[in-house]
Order: sequence, then C-alpha cells, then structure tokens
Amino acid sequence: MAREQSGICAEANLHCCYVLLNALDGHEHYVRLQLAKVPMLAERLSDQFSEAMLNVVVAIGQNYWPHLYPEHQPQPWPAFTDNLADLPVVAPDLLIQIRADRFDVIHIATQQIYHLLQQHVDLYEQVHAFRYLDGRNLTGFHDTPDNPKGKLRRLCALISNEPKSPMSAGSYVYMLRYQYDLQRWQQLTMPEQEAVMGRNKLDGQLLPSAQRQANSHADKAALENETGRKQILWQNMPVADIRSQGMISIGFSANALDAPLWLATRLGQHSDAADLLLDYCQVEAGAAFFAPSINFLEEQAGSDLFK
Repeated sequence: MAREQSGICAEANLHCCYVLLNALDGHEHYVRLQLAKVPMLAERLSDQFSEAMLNVVVAIGQNYWPHLYPEHQPQPWPAFTDNLADLPVVAPDLLIQIRADRFDVIHIATQQIYHLLQQHVDLYEQVHAFRYLDGRNLTGFHDTPDNPKGKLRRLCALISNEPKSPMSAGSYVYMLRYQYDLQRWQQLTMPEQEAVMGRNKLDGQLLPSAQRQANSHADKAALENETGRKQILWQNMPVADIRSQGMISIGFSANALDAPLWLATRLGQHSDAADLLLDYCQVEAGAAFFAPSINFLEEQAGSDLFK
C-alpha cells in the first residue's frame, strides 16, 4: 500500500517555508535520487523534534514532470491556466513545502533538504509564511472554515490507493500567491466585509442565503461534488512584510480537473460575476505540481537510493 507524503493531509502549523527550485539540465538521475531521500530526512527530523509537528511535501512541476519521470505521466493534466490568460504563470521545477510549529526546526529542515539538492538545482525563491491569530487570513476572516476534516481530508486530497497504480496516494498540487489591498479593505465596514466574504467575521459561519450575493467569496470559492463533499484540501498561510501583505494558497486534490475549475469559477469564467474578494486582492501567480507517494519516489530512485 502506497504511503502518502506527511505534509499533504497534516493539520495546520504555526510556520511554513516554501522552497521553489529549478533543476539543472541533465541532472534528472541525481534529482530523482535526492528527492527520494527527502521523506526519510523529514521523518528523522520529525522524530528528533516530535513536539514541532514537522511535515514536508515534495512536488514536481507540471512542465518538469515529463523530464523527470517520462514513463509515468499523471492522468490528463490540464494546464492550471487554460483560458485564463490574465493570470501570471510561474513554472518552477520543484516545490518543497516545510511546515512546523517551531521556526528553528523549519530552518534546520530547509538547510538539510537544500544541502541534498543544491548541486543539482538553482534556487528560484524561498518564502516564509505564518499562522495569523486563530487561523485567519489577513482580511481578519477565518481561512477555509469548511476545509475537509478527519478522514475526508484523505478522500479529498489523495488519489485512491490502487494496487500497481504508480499514482496511488499522490496528489495534484496547486499554488497561488495573492496580494491584498488592505488599505481599501479596511475602509469597509464589518457588514460590508461580511457581504464580500459571505460569512460572519467573528465565527466564520455562512451568512443566510438571503443575505449573500451570488458572487460572494463563500459561494464562488465553494467546489463540491454531487454528494456535497469538498473537492480540494487547502493549506493557506499569510505572507507579509512592512510593504506588502498577502497569502500563499496550496490546494491538494485527487482530481487534476478540480483546481482549474475552481479558479475559473472564482475569476468569473463560467458566469458574468467574479469573486467579490478579488476586488481587494490580486492573484499574482499560479503554478501546478504533482506530489507522488513516498513509494513512487523511492522506486524511481532505484537501487542507488540505499548506497
């Protein structure tokens, strides 16, 4: 039975580091080998610093996957930005997400993981994120209050575990980076903010349907199947400094079609109305990845892994 990566279904943490890398040409063999060592390294550090709740996700970019694992392409994998010409696209080869409840443990893990890979990659970007208050985003509202919980997290985020399927226990990963216009946002009254979000600001509960606009954030960002189950597991964390405030949003899904559909709905591609929240924040960039199972990473590394 394939083992999923520890960070996909993990609960929220206090800190996060996103490491985006571009692989050097001709280094595919070494990248495969070193990526397979990352889950083992993460497990060792997690045992060493058990109170930190360390978890890691290694994901391979949509454009780089055919070069790294040409014999095992995920199911039809539409470009995240098909028909969304206004969305800036970034295409780093690798995403490594490192989360924990101790910032120093994240630093240790980041340094050791980068040491494994540094001879075969260039650093594209490193971004630190943090938990804000009681799990709110910088608008002051609870972030993803209806995220799947318990066993539903696995059903939502992970491809079903089928014998001999190389994609079992993997996940389609979508990364979005937002920039808030908090100066404009904070000029709204609380009732006006709640109308945009479609939720109560204090407890995150949905407003009655009669009080919500059809393109409130709560309505435009909802993606459910025919049984009402959420289709994407979100791990969102604020990023900010003195000059800018935003959020990095990471979505995990068992279906390659879910996140592109979700984004198109938010941007108003399927109707005349975009998500009201987009009047107060800008999607700066989007990228698509796949996070394979630990078994897949190890099998593709081959016998050299344990030398």
